[in-house]
Amino acid sequence: MALLITPRALAQRGEFYYQLCSMIRAGLPVIGALQTLEKSPPSGSYRKPVARMLTELKSGNSFVGALDAVGDWLPVFDKALLEAGEKSGRLDECFRLLSSYYEERAKLVREVIGQMIYPACIVHFALLVFPVNLLVEAVLRDQWLPLLIEKAISFGTLYGVGAAFVLANSGTRALWWRAATEQFLGLIPVLGAARRNLALARHTAALEALFSAGVGIVDSWELAARASGSPAIAREVMKWRPQIEVEQKTPGEILADKNVFPDMFTSLYRTGEISGQLDDTLKRLHEYSRVEGHRQMQMFTRGLTISIILLIMIAIGIQVVMFWIGYFNNINNVLTQ
Repeated sequence: MALLITPRALAQRGEFYYQLCSMIRAGLPVIGALQTLEKSPPSGSYRKPVARMLTELKSGNSFVGALDAVGDWLPVFDKALLEAGEKSGRLDECFRLLSSYYEERAKLVREVIGQMIYPACIVHFALLVFPVNLLVEAVLRDQWLPLLIEKAISFGTLYGVGAAFVLANSGTRALWWRAATEQFLGLIPVLGAARRNLALARHTAALEALFSAGVGIVDSWELAARASGSPAIAREVMKWRPQIEVEQKTPGEILADKNVFPDMFTSLYRTGEISGQLDDTLKRLHEYSRVEGHRQMQMFTRGLTISIILLIMIAIGIQVVMFWIGYFNNINNVLTQ
């Protein structure tokens, strides 16, 4: 699996599933559809796994067995959904669900990245300009070495912290770190609520897709919790299996006793569970969480941008005051001599 899941990679995965769905619904067998994709895949990185799957299928293996032979090319969530689709004879519908799921995720990631571009540009501009005295010395007195050293340290620290954060949050060994990061970011006003809503949006989208494919309730909740990207949700849901299988409780009944999920989520889920309209309820919850998460993320990025601009203005004001203080001190020194 890639270290960074980019919008382009998510869109390519969605396109891969969309093409499979279209060709199978047009009457092509799975092998024929994969042969077509092997020749013109959404990305060059798909060619080798697809070729391996074709080899396994031609040797008599099942579709899910062929996926297992490829390794960890696809997430556990995808494999569970496709396994349910293969058993129920609805493989084309599972491809459609996965296509919509990844297209939605790609759209969400693009929007979040787009909202963070402007604050990131302002931070880079501030690091480039400050401290002003070094920039003035470099321009007026040709003393560029101190300025270059300071910029190397500033930008090196910025990108070093960013790289360390990405590496620490990747891989299964970093579950404790991701949980600590989630807890810390959850304390930040607006950002914490935005991240929780976006995690719920991913969770409900995955849950709706798994239910539609016929995956069992317990497996659906566990896989959707992992797909949400929230360690808190995953940690809570992983405790539910004994309560559902042994105590015969429904997820709605368990949700009523927990505080990990918002009250509105719990109320609507229980209503959908009782009325038998859970699919529609999950779609509504997904849309609400997605829109609310984006709105809160926009509020946070606007507030962050304004805060950075204010800090830059304060820093400029301090530099101006320090300049005039130094200027008048020099005049006083000349007059007293």
